[in-house]
Amino acid sequence: MAAPAQISQDELEELREAFAKIDVDSHGHIGTDELNDLFKAANLPLPGYRVREIIQDLTKTGDLHDGKVTFNEFANVVHGLKSTEVAKTFKKAINKKEGIYAVAGTSEQSSSGTQHSYSEEEKVAFVNWVNDTLTQAGKGTISGFKDGSIATSMPVLDLIDAIQPGSIRYDLIKVEDLTEEEKLNNAKYAISMARKIGARVYALPEDLVEVKPKMAMTVFACLMARGMKRV
Repeated sequence: MAAPAQISQDELEELREAFAKIDVDSHGHIGTDELNDLFKAANLPLPGYRVREIIQDLTKTGDLHDGKVTFNEFANVVHGLKSTEVAKTFKKAINKKEGIYAVAGTSEQSSSGTQHSYSEEEKVAFVNWVNDTLTQAGKGTISGFKDGSIATSMPVLDLIDAIQPGSIRYDLIKVEDLTEEEKLNNAKYAISMARKIGARVYALPEDLVEVKPKMAMTVFACLMARGMKRV
């Protein structure tokens, strides 16, 4: 079984690092008794009963080999988790007073864009929601928050237009063979329009042009907060 294509390359690398911490002998698989430790290593701690349910599911589907779990099977389990439990977590968060702005590293009381340490669940939820929203609007997706296309601001502009159709004037945007000045102009427009549709974005245009992953993530997270208000 191959690893799911929906998982970004950055996330796959992080999952492989976590897998290697448990698979110390580099056998390419781990025992089911080590699965709980693996989830913890991947910053995805689960209660014991949930791990047992996952093992039962893997057994039923024939994805266990002599009681061993391979990396690809683990990646597929993570993909399943992020599309269910993580989505539920973010649905609950958006209904709370603090909303997702606190998760995004900003708050309704703060205009400084306080840095936030992102959990793996948050990163996964951000990328998934962004790509699902872009796909539904017929636009291109991103591989993660280090994606080079972010330097053009097109993913941000496309996401804004997906959240509020018709809000972006594409005739004002340069999309190919951009100079640094044109990239900056796109970024300024993206940040301005994000704020205009109600997203509490405090990142700078330069953060997008330079593809600073953490700051780019706050932009997408704040847009996610704005977009989920439609649901």
